[in-house]
Amino acid sequence: MISKLYAQLRTLSSILVKLYTPIVILVLLVVFLSLKTGIPISKFTADPAAIAGINPFIGVVSNIGILFWCASASICFFSFALLQKTRIRGNFPAFFLFSGFITSILLLDDLFLFHERNLNSREIIFPNSPFISQEVVYLSYIMLILFYLIRFRKIIIETDIVLLFLAFLFFGVSIIIDLFPIPVFDNYLFEDGFKLFGIVSWFGYFVRVCFQVVKQGILQQTENNEARIDQPMRHSIEDSIKY
Repeated sequence: MISKLYAQLRTLSSILVKLYTPIVILVLLVVFLSLKTGIPISKFTADPAAIAGINPFIGVVSNIGILFWCASASICFFSFALLQKTRIRGNFPAFFLFSGFITSILLLDDLFLFHERNLNSREIIFPNSPFISQEVVYLSYIMLILFYLIRFRKIIIETDIVLLFLAFLFFGVSIIIDLFPIPVFDNYLFEDGFKLFGIVSWFGYFVRVCFQVVKQGILQQTENNEARIDQPMRHSIEDSIKY
């Protein structure tokens, strides 16, 4: 048993390094931020609801949105990794990689509130850094997404773009309500509600596209493998018929 565990440990050594290195970096980063800001380490590691003594359901809609962001990014990166093992050519691997990158940026923004004008995490951690307004953050995201749409326009047009269109529509309405509040309505309900609809639409789009493309890649790889196996058998049968 011990020898088996040791053998597995040696086999998985490179994977363990890749798995735990980011966590070590995260822990060191927490120590650095604690020393720089004077915030106790427990404030970084403990559950926010336990620290603040608030109801754990506070912010539940925002947390659900973050889970959908995380799932979308994971699907994109996982699909990219799978396509690297198949014979599919073209821009689909790059499309999934860049999609995962953009989704991760939006995930971090939603998680650490980089876009909020009243609570900017970057300013709290780096108080002497230049001020970046909420409008500039939104403009940066718009430019990044425009580049993304132009760069991969041919691929996007080939996919079922209804969900992606709805995602951008919901995000746009949410941003407009955020920048230009409507005093008659509950802005938080509409702003955060439309944003959640946008995130779910984004998630649904990549679930569908990634599943279709990866399925096609696996089927194509299977057919190629079967063809390579069958070819020597056909030659063998033909040779036996000749003789």
